[in-house]
Amino acid sequence: MRFSPTTLCSRRDLLISVAACALALPLASRGASAPSISAKLLDGREFSTDQARGKVLLVNFWATWCGPCRAEMPEIEAYYLQHREQGLRVLALSVDELADEPKVREAAKPFSFDVAMVKSSKVSGLGRIWRMPVSAVIDRDGHLVKQDWFVEPKLDAAALDSVIKPLL
Repeated sequence: MRFSPTTLCSRRDLLISVAACALALPLASRGASAPSISAKLLDGREFSTDQARGKVLLVNFWATWCGPCRAEMPEIEAYYLQHREQGLRVLALSVDELADEPKVREAAKPFSFDVAMVKSSKVSGLGRIWRMPVSAVIDRDGHLVKQDWFVEPKLDAAALDSVIKPLL
């Protein structure tokens, strides 16, 4: 069988799609649209990815019982404080049970970024969360730029700079 450039592109697209589905990942490298998130923040305000357009959005999934999650949150806070004037926004979605909201509130007290409970939020387009902590970055135009479901062991200033700084 003879392949034309169009056929190869189609096969490549098919393989990427199949691999992404198998891993439950969006096609971030292809400029996929941002996931849709709507949430009621712990402070009572409403959040949506639509209202975050024009900002670079870091979405972080965490839990009070997750040691690595809690360890990276001060790094996220410091980075957020340093870059929020440049257009960075952070949404931390706790995967704790709704009954544990008081624990979540207590753990989130030191942080100024937005926090919500994932179980009282609507999140689509991110696939399944199979490990934590895990984060995604959405650019100002609403495109998923980076989703580190299995790549980054921990977020720190260097890891955040490598993805977020060029977008600010």
